[in-house]
Amino acid sequence: MQRQQPDLVRSDWESVKIEVMYRALKCKFSIYPHLNSMLLSTAGSVLVEASPHDLFWGGGRDGEGLNYLGRLLMQLRSEFLGESPTSS
Repeated sequence: MQRQQPDLVRSDWESVKIEVMYRALKCKFSIYPHLNSMLLSTAGSVLVEASPHDLFWGGGRDGEGLNYLGRLLMQLRSEFLGESPTSS
């Protein structure tokens, strides 16, 4: 959407998008117990958003992406499990 209509995206989006996504995911996995259970069932696994085209939120085609969605999900999973935060 940002590329198609940049005037619809807040001017500071690049500096806040990770925090916005974190808050949205935290709400989603707090409100829906079945989703929370699914997330917790992945304990011990590395989570990767398997988008071949999104190199920011996803892992990319060959793992060259930043995988911020996967990172945030693993961070939330650790928080829900009461684990101490680790550096990533």
